[in-house]
Amino acid sequence: MMLLIVAPAMMLPALTQARPEVAKAGRLYPKIAAAYPDARLSPAEVTYAQMQGKCLVGLKDINFRKKQEFDPVAEWTNYRSLSLLEQFPPCTVLIMMETARKDLMEEQP
Repeated sequence: MMLLIVAPAMMLPALTQARPEVAKAGRLYPKIAAAYPDARLSPAEVTYAQMQGKCLVGLKDINFRKKQEFDPVAEWTNYRSLSLLEQFPPCTVLIMMETARKDLMEEQP
């Protein structure tokens, strides 16, 4: 089982400003993996991690669709997403939140 640690969204801007190489993570990992060939991820693990990153972007998209007005459904899914990310991979949480959002939107008058 692979453990995925996710930095809180509020930390990412500070992290990328303090360490510009973090913003270029797509180019940073191959250099690190080359330095540690016995510990590098397999191509399948890299693909899996990339997919999980795309799912994190999908969660952000779901939770911050309406930027100018209060969206109670987005507020609820954002709150739930954070706790679910502690228990499940991002893509699993994305599927859960897409399903919940659809059902919640259908319930609204």
